[in-house]
Amino acid sequence: MPISFVIVGAPRTGSTLLVKTLNSLPGVCCHGELLGSQNVRGYEDGFDLVNASKSEREERLQRLLLERDSDPVGFMQRALSSDNTACGFKALYSAFLKPQWNDARTWLLALPDIRFIHLTRKNTLRRFVSEQIFLNGGPNHSGAGGRSETPIKIHIDIGAFEKRSAEIEAERSALCATLLHKNVLNITYEELSTHTASTLARVCQFLALDDAPTNIEPALKKVGAAHLKDSVSNFQELRDNKATRDLALMD
Repeated sequence: MPISFVIVGAPRTGSTLLVKTLNSLPGVCCHGELLGSQNVRGYEDGFDLVNASKSEREERLQRLLLERDSDPVGFMQRALSSDNTACGFKALYSAFLKPQWNDARTWLLALPDIRFIHLTRKNTLRRFVSEQIFLNGGPNHSGAGGRSETPIKIHIDIGAFEKRSAEIEAERSALCATLLHKNVLNITYEELSTHTASTLARVCQFLALDDAPTNIEPALKKVGAAHLKDSVSNFQELRDNKATRDLALMD
């Protein structure tokens, strides 16, 4: 039985980078988002998404949704059954805490050696900006093709940022309470994106991957603007407002 793990965090905290990099390593199977409202993303069953027809992809999606929604615990059991050393998936805070998945969550938490990798992002303003760019169809990451190599600028509503940050913090607190007595590895987006190899080495040690390579390369590259001022049209306003000043200057 492989070591089971779950990657948890808010949107835009590096979970896709972590999933894809882990899947490039021997002895690891890491599914994507299995608990989405209307989707099962990144289920690792060998299905050829590139060469499959649209109808084949849709048929598979509906089959996976039916399997998951009719028997969430059985679906999790099958997803985490593997010949690999470690097998897991990722879940956003909102999905993992959703009442719909109470039975599956209870089953996961009862696994004797379940491990959780908790991703957070120190610069919550950058996280919010990244989320807004994504929602507006801007650059995402190389694994998704990157919607555009040309950076786009968006206007940031500071009130909306504060409201969203409060929502994320409430979800984070609820998750931490849920995982209080569990084996948790805490990683920041900044560590993962800046020191990918050494951070992944910590993850491999956490997952007991003794044969993991020592020089791990990230499976994705960032697409889009590197500096906040290149992504935000009202950057000066963010610098002038006490709610966002320190985060804007952290860039």
